[in-house]
Amino acid sequence: MLVVIGDLVADLIVLGGAALERGTDNAAEVRLTRGGSAANVAAAAASQHPSRFIGRVGDDTLARALVGELEAAGVDVRVQRHGRTGAIVVLVDAVGERTMITDRGAAAELDAIDPAWLAGADWVHVPLYGFASAPSARAVTDGAARAAARGAGVSLDLSSVATMRALGREELRRVLVELKPDVVFANEDEARTAGELGLQPSGVYVVKRGAEPVLVAADGQVSEVPVQRVDDVIDSTGAGDAFAAGYIVAALEGADPRQSARAGSMLAMSALRRLGAL
Repeated sequence: MLVVIGDLVADLIVLGGAALERGTDNAAEVRLTRGGSAANVAAAAASQHPSRFIGRVGDDTLARALVGELEAAGVDVRVQRHGRTGAIVVLVDAVGERTMITDRGAAAELDAIDPAWLAGADWVHVPLYGFASAPSARAVTDGAARAAARGAGVSLDLSSVATMRALGREELRRVLVELKPDVVFANEDEARTAGELGLQPSGVYVVKRGAEPVLVAADGQVSEVPVQRVDDVIDSTGAGDAFAAGYIVAALEGADPRQSARAGSMLAMSALRRLGAL
C-alpha cells in the first residue's frame, strides 16, 4: 500500500491567466478541479498500485465533492474534517507553465494521524507542503516515522521553491534528518535552491529538468535518464506528482532508480497533455 500524506484542495485553473490587465475584464478558460500534491500522487498511482491518501479537509460541501472524486479514482481516502477546505488559483500561461496562489485551509492543520490509517503501508510519500505549518509538520513526521519503523520506504518531494525558502536551511535540514527519506524528488529550480542552501539529500536524489534528461544520484554516482519531449503541453499542473507516482510504483515492483525514473517520466507525459492533475 502506497500511503501519501498531505493536501487535498480545490484547484481553480485559469488558462491564459498569466497575463492579466488590471482593473478590467480578462477573458480566460476557467476550470475547477481536484488538486493538492499529495492527492495527485495518490490518484496517479491508484490504477497501478493500492493507494491511500491521508489529510485534513474542511467540514463543507467542497470537501465532500473532492473526497468523492478521489475515491472514484480508486484511492482509499482517510481524512480529518474541520474548518474550511483549501483552494489554489492556478494561472497557466501559453506554454503550460503555472503560477499558483495558495490557501491550504484545513490542510495546514493536519492533526496526529490515527495509527490504523498507516496499516499495511509499504511506502509513504510526503510533499514538502506538509511541513509549511507546525501542526501538519508534526503529524507528517510522526506518521512517516511510524511507517518507516515497520519497514516502509519513505520519499519526500521538495515541491516548492517558495516553501523551501520560507522554511529555511536549518528547518529543511531538520526535515531531512528526521524523515530520513529513501528518495527525494526535486525539479531543477528546487534542486538549485537546495544547493544554494547547502543541502545535499542522502539516499536517492531525483532531479526533474523538463524536457532535459532526469538526473538520478544514487550510490555515489549521478546518471542521466532521457525523457521523451512533449510538444503539445496543455498544463504542467500535476506533472511532477505523476512522475513521483510512476517512480514509486516502479520502485515497489523492484525497479532500480534509473528504471523507476523512466517510469515516472512516462506517467508525467500524460499529465502534461491534459488540463489539471491526473
